[in-house]
Amino acid sequence: MIITQIGYKKHTPINLIIMKALLNLFIISLFAICQAYAQEAPKVKFGKPALEELQMETYAPDSTANAVILFDEGQSMVNYDTNKSRFMLEFERFVRIKVLKQEGTDWGNFLIPVYSHGSTQEQVMGIDGVTINMEEGKPEKSELKKESIFRERENKYWENVKLSMPQVKVGSIIDLRYTILSPLLWNLRTWKFQYTIPVKWSYYQVSYPEYFNYNQSTLGYHSLCLHDHKTVNENISYTEKYETEGRALQGGGQRKMENRTITYMSNVYSYGAKDVPAMREEPYITTLENYITRIKFELASTDFTKIQGSFKTYTNSWDNIVEQLLTDEDFGGQIKSGNFAEEITPQLIAGKTTEKEKLIAIYDHIQHTIKWDKTNGIYSSKPLRKSYAEKNGNVADINLTLLVMLRQAGIKADPVLLSTRSHGILTPTSPTLSEFNYVIVQAMADNVPMLLDATEIMLLDATEINLPAGTIPFRCLNIEGVLIKKDAPTKVPLINKGSKTNILASLEMSDGKLTGTLRTNVSGVDAFDFRENVKEAGGEKDYFGKIKNNSVEIRYLDYSYTNIDNIYLPVEKNYKFELENSGESDAEILYINPILTARLQKNPFTSPSREYPVDFGSAFLVNYLLNFKIPEGYQVEELPKSKSVTLAENAGSYIYQIAQDAQQITINARFNIGKSLFVPDEYKNLQAFYDMVVAKEAEQIILKKIN
Repeated sequence: MIITQIGYKKHTPINLIIMKALLNLFIISLFAICQAYAQEAPKVKFGKPALEELQMETYAPDSTANAVILFDEGQSMVNYDTNKSRFMLEFERFVRIKVLKQEGTDWGNFLIPVYSHGSTQEQVMGIDGVTINMEEGKPEKSELKKESIFRERENKYWENVKLSMPQVKVGSIIDLRYTILSPLLWNLRTWKFQYTIPVKWSYYQVSYPEYFNYNQSTLGYHSLCLHDHKTVNENISYTEKYETEGRALQGGGQRKMENRTITYMSNVYSYGAKDVPAMREEPYITTLENYITRIKFELASTDFTKIQGSFKTYTNSWDNIVEQLLTDEDFGGQIKSGNFAEEITPQLIAGKTTEKEKLIAIYDHIQHTIKWDKTNGIYSSKPLRKSYAEKNGNVADINLTLLVMLRQAGIKADPVLLSTRSHGILTPTSPTLSEFNYVIVQAMADNVPMLLDATEIMLLDATEINLPAGTIPFRCLNIEGVLIKKDAPTKVPLINKGSKTNILASLEMSDGKLTGTLRTNVSGVDAFDFRENVKEAGGEKDYFGKIKNNSVEIRYLDYSYTNIDNIYLPVEKNYKFELENSGESDAEILYINPILTARLQKNPFTSPSREYPVDFGSAFLVNYLLNFKIPEGYQVEELPKSKSVTLAENAGSYIYQIAQDAQQITINARFNIGKSLFVPDEYKNLQAFYDMVVAKEAEQIILKKIN
């Protein structure tokens, strides 16, 4: 047996590994900046592209690009509005895109998110768009029409302004500009320098008076080529009305107006990037949005003491967020107003003796009563009583109803806010509600009455009927969430128990064909996936039909599935099969790949390097055992060799053991990934590990006919 270890490090706790992955997202700008552009900023006029831009057919630095952002310029300014007598935030953007392939035409569709809640609204103004195409050697313009612009509500706080540019096709130049006027000084917009298409030039300028302090976070991996700060003198001119001393009613006092000017310093920040490569999809990531180069802002404080005003801090804390949520009518208000639970819960838990039995009964009831409308959110879309009566709702409707009923049953339960994988990871340094888009429940339930050590902490999400209590959907496995509990908000690791697959295979020669059986036992998230696949296929028979039709090397003959409907037991799959193309019964040589199923045939990690973590979601184990009866009249010519490989810190392992006697060959292959997250420094070792597994599982048994 060959024993190999790929890579070596001192043992690092998993929480430190996760923190390292998060910290790797931050660029320390002082060390990543070249301070000056190697070329001057391009002179770009709206609606007037250069001839070489119109004639461009490919983008030289990236010939695979289906489109390229040629120019992207933004400006955010905090200005004083004398008409409103207050500071306002103004954002302007001008972007030019070149479409190179048919797939790139989607870049003619834009979505602009704006805050809209009650009387507080951001206004999108001055939307101006044009598409320029070369027609018979001349540029032809198509103007954006008002009917192609519409608003759509995202949730209770946000709307999306959507627009589609006209006549977009291969070769088009798209120019778009717009302005957003906002009373929300905390919403200084994030600027993205990187997208899934390359960016030739990106520039962002931010200016605000000395009275404001914004924290800045630069994230991503592409170095900025400009990061400049300067201060400039600004002033505010206004008219003050006042009354002189004396008795106004008796004509002693006088009303007067006086023009006044306040002079202050304004901070001006400039950021730029050029030749930014496209962000490519890689296997096993959360979302590309986590890793693109961008700059974020957070209003930390305002200080008007120099002009007889006050100082105010806006830096949020988890305690403040919890207080805000618990007093919100669509969150805390719904949890408090759960009187309908008093009518239903006692019936659900009747006869149940342990808290865990009660929890599962309530969880099962919510799972099968309220259908998820596929909408995320942390706020209820309607009163919980109504969601329950109508039997449908968003994530918050379902899981807050679950929370209310668990508490009614005397079970300790609290909400947990999180950001789903596609929504992005939480910024570690800046607590803010806007980063959350999902709510689940954490519950503590004993499995044996009066025995404290038997208390189990479980994460619950009742949106999926095939998901057992204590397991959360893959979309929720995004490092950590926050427990919303008064005076005790805490971070909660978003982790599922690892999936486990056990496969027992048998193979022998029968009637001149290699035939056998497969018995597979699947637990964890993989069992959930299997049940979902059966449901989507239309049932067990239809699912088997898909398996049968899509199989290349194995011809499936019969099947049976056990525990499909009991989500708390492992699924058992049983198949009878015969091997295709294994050779004739009297062939001189038989070639047999002993890994009949669940074989790793291709390494998913093909990139030579990786700048962001590999995120499997959860750990997993595949254990494969084959008993192969050597056919009469044949002898072993060649066998794979046993091998054992372990990743550093036991993060993964592969064990391949083979044994032979006169009548049988036994192979045991055990493939284990012991943790969910691998940081970029571990990528090379992980890639080499997968290369080894692919090569090993491609090895064959060679049998030779006895003369």
